[in-house]
Amino acid sequence: MRTLEQEFDAEKLNTMTGIYVKVGILSNIEPRLLYNAYEASHMMNPKYQNVKFHIEMVELKIQCESCDHITDVKKYRFLCDSCQKPSKNIIQGEEMLIHKVEFAD
Repeated sequence: MRTLEQEFDAEKLNTMTGIYVKVGILSNIEPRLLYNAYEASHMMNPKYQNVKFHIEMVELKIQCESCDHITDVKKYRFLCDSCQKPSKNIIQGEEMLIHKVEFAD
């Protein structure tokens, strides 16, 4: 909420209806706990009680250093689908970011 309060003025925040967050599978953030923390914050700050909170889990992807191919990592096997070489170049799956905010018009 602090990030949103820095980005938008109070008048705009009063019309906020939804927050969409992307959470990477390697971000060490448990979506259920994040959601519970958001709900608990309403007890402390009821002005956002009508704002819906949406969490989207982001899959793990690597980009091969050898052939540049992008691979969806399954079962934590960091191998390129194309050339079968191991890769530690994670390009998606560690983030936690607000990717969309909705406002009533």
